[in-house]
Amino acid sequence: MRELPLRIGIFLPPDSWEASLRAWQLVEELGFDCAGVTDHFMPTSGEGEALDRQFPEAWSLLSALAARSERMRVAVLVSGNTYRHPVLLAKQAVTLDHITGGRVELGIGAGWYEAEHRKFGWQFPAAGVRVDMLDEALQVIRSLLSERRTTFHGDHYQLDDAPFQPKPFQERLPIMIGGQQRRMMGLVARYADIWSIDHGPDEMRASGALLEAACAEIGRNPAEIRRSAFVVSRRVGREPWASLDDFLAVLNGYIEAGASEVYFKLPDESQWNLLHEVGQRLPELRADFA
Repeated sequence: MRELPLRIGIFLPPDSWEASLRAWQLVEELGFDCAGVTDHFMPTSGEGEALDRQFPEAWSLLSALAARSERMRVAVLVSGNTYRHPVLLAKQAVTLDHITGGRVELGIGAGWYEAEHRKFGWQFPAAGVRVDMLDEALQVIRSLLSERRTTFHGDHYQLDDAPFQPKPFQERLPIMIGGQQRRMMGLVARYADIWSIDHGPDEMRASGALLEAACAEIGRNPAEIRRSAFVVSRRVGREPWASLDDFLAVLNGYIEAGASEVYFKLPDESQWNLLHEVGQRLPELRADFA
């Protein structure tokens, strides 16, 4: 028996509130385990008028959607650490955890999209500095979630006897960290309950080996960390919603690479018949995994 059950989820592309709510409620009705949104302030591809399409803020949208559901785990996949102070992010996640009765996973990563930072005036430090910032942010967040008061004096964040109430609704609010390189795997080993990766199964397998080495260095059992795949079609060389066989091939590829959670992008409405078909197969897929 595997230690963690299989979870199959859907993430929503940016769209209008009305379209997002309709899709979200369908995903819960069909029995998917988890659902999420992505954290950007503009499209990450295209140019010209393509950059002007609707792009709601992730935590505001997730809060509104999560309050309209009753069962699914919910997450931002994942929050860019450069966009929000870690105290603000922790407050947003804990507030939503209470609204949902304990269904939140706090997703966070170092931030990567330089053009977005330049356009909106955010600082975009070198990659190593962004990882340092994330390391400090994770220390701050973990302390805020568990300690009565937090004092922290780092190079990037300063807290002085800071109170933080309420604490999470869950006994331990899961932290999900997105990344794949060696230093990021060190942070995952130290701080994460869930590791998220948006590359293909081969990359997941290779980064998983780095994670296991990082866990060995600190004496942590890597099986404690759920491995969560964020499916991007170009990373897997096929469109998972082209057919049920394609969906299952992508899912099984990630499972073989060590995933126990896989998020698929919501398909176009013309393919929602397949979304329904996958929903009907979810109990069988979970049983086969176990």
